[in-house]
Amino acid sequence: MPKVRLANFLKTLLTLGMVCAALAASASSPITASGYWQDDSAQATFEQAKAKPYTAFEGVLSRGYTQAAIWIRLDIASPVGADKLVLRIRPVYLDEITLFDPLDTAGKPRRVGDTTGYADNEYKSLTHTFVIPAGDQPRAVWMRVKTTSTTLIDVEAFTPEEMQHSEFDLQLGYFVVLGVVAMFMLLVLINWFNYRESLYAYFVVRQIYYFFYTASLSGFHRYALSGVMDANSLDMLYSWMVVGATALSFGFEYRFLSEYSPPKWVKTLLIGLFVWSACVVGLMLWGHVSQALKFNMLLNTVGIVTLFVLSALFIDDQKSATNPTGSLLSKKYVVGYYLLINLVLVFSLMPFLGLMKGNEFAVNGLVFYTLCSGLVMTVLMQLRANKIRKAQSAFEQELLMSKKQVELEKSRREEQTHLFHMLMHELKNPLAIIDMALLAKNDIEKTSAYVSRAVNNMKAILERCVKADKLTEGNVAVNKTQIEVNQFLRDMIDISSRPDERLVFDGVGALLANTDAQFLEVMLGNLIDNAVRYGDTLMPVLILTHVQRNAEGAAGVNITVSNRPGAASWPDADKVFKKYYRSAGAERQSGTGLGLYLVRTLAVLVGGDCRYAPDATNIRFELWLPS
Repeated sequence: MPKVRLANFLKTLLTLGMVCAALAASASSPITASGYWQDDSAQATFEQAKAKPYTAFEGVLSRGYTQAAIWIRLDIASPVGADKLVLRIRPVYLDEITLFDPLDTAGKPRRVGDTTGYADNEYKSLTHTFVIPAGDQPRAVWMRVKTTSTTLIDVEAFTPEEMQHSEFDLQLGYFVVLGVVAMFMLLVLINWFNYRESLYAYFVVRQIYYFFYTASLSGFHRYALSGVMDANSLDMLYSWMVVGATALSFGFEYRFLSEYSPPKWVKTLLIGLFVWSACVVGLMLWGHVSQALKFNMLLNTVGIVTLFVLSALFIDDQKSATNPTGSLLSKKYVVGYYLLINLVLVFSLMPFLGLMKGNEFAVNGLVFYTLCSGLVMTVLMQLRANKIRKAQSAFEQELLMSKKQVELEKSRREEQTHLFHMLMHELKNPLAIIDMALLAKNDIEKTSAYVSRAVNNMKAILERCVKADKLTEGNVAVNKTQIEVNQFLRDMIDISSRPDERLVFDGVGALLANTDAQFLEVMLGNLIDNAVRYGDTLMPVLILTHVQRNAEGAAGVNITVSNRPGAASWPDADKVFKKYYRSAGAERQSGTGLGLYLVRTLAVLVGGDCRYAPDATNIRFELWLPS
């Protein structure tokens, strides 16, 4: 979730909470005083309980898990302008609440709670309600509360109009909470679709469960299933949901922490929490529901503290950084998550266990836990998804580079094999000539000439291979200077090791090219050598130079070398500049297939180009160099 949207959401949630708190604070309650008496025997009659001394309390009463019956006395003032009052009792998991009102003359027991049907509510609400006369004088009413769950009791009194407004606010809050829980589930579900990791799937399952669990905490199960299941079955269903929520939550936390490769002793402690949860299930199956729920709440308290301590002790950021998936969050995020959950549970679970005074936060403590844990873990899941996305991107880049490297190595091996075969083929002819010259009964001078030509051919072959390899590796330096092309050509022809009378060149004027002298010698040498070697032996090789602009309009010098086709015939226009290419007719003579490749590559290096431009009768190569 982006930071801006997350901040706006938290701001909205906080504002809503402040508005609700302000509305609650502004309402003046008809309840002027309240007190409780604990009936340890759970057998006292109303007359007996009425005579007992009551301990005063304010707000939410918290007596923890107890087998005793709790009697509550409420002193109620007569409101102005109302003839009825609605008593609202929360939370919904209180099993049995019996009302004793002196103004009630019906003579029937008035009872609501989790073991009674939704239809028994005297005012239709998701909570438990009684409707009593407002009376014209202050009076006291009594309630007897007996439950297998924690004895956390919040009693409020409203006029019908106030009750209607308060119910609207309360239900709006419930729907907001359920919407937020669903939103967390949806966000992580998207991540699961993207990455298909079991941790995301587990979180989605947990959030789906928490959605229905939170709805049950608000009383929706009693409304939705009242015509399908009896009240006692619904009460037992809720108790199993509480136990299941704890087991599912610790299952997720175990899966989450397992990614950090915890040591054996940590795993043993975590498994111990599951054993504890299994014992709770055993108590539920044996019918000891109250003890099971108490031990389940203790498990929540001890378990969350344990997770916080363990995460602070064993998680090692340096070790986590070596995780191959790159998905592990840093220690500060994990420890911070468990610290926040501990703070939330301190103010909710302690009143549940009777170790702390009850408050409004405790009444909705499990809802706040669901919200906070879901919110923070959703953010952590988003951070984790970002890390996975980055790790996958880096892996894909590395994979792409590896593929390219493999392809490059394959290409180089193929090229080396091609070069080796070419050398073996091309060096056989000069070596055969040397062998024949040495064995023939020729004079020394003639033999020496044969050997010298064969050695020169081998040198030329090896020199071209070396130059081609340097160009491929990029190990060449370009030293461009101003060169007078016509004079350069004359000098090359004059000092050639084998001047040929077929060469026809008559350059006029001074044509300047900005190029590398050594490169120019190689380029012209290869073009002329190819024309002489493979051209018609009875026809001249023409060399022409003139000033010409290239396709981009840059000024330069164009050098054309043309010859009539000989025994080698016409080259393939699409392959003529490719490395190692030789036409079928040219294979009768020694060569490397590197000459024209070198010409074009060197031409490009100095900012020029070489192209094959045949006409109807001649093989023509045009070398263009910038001025």
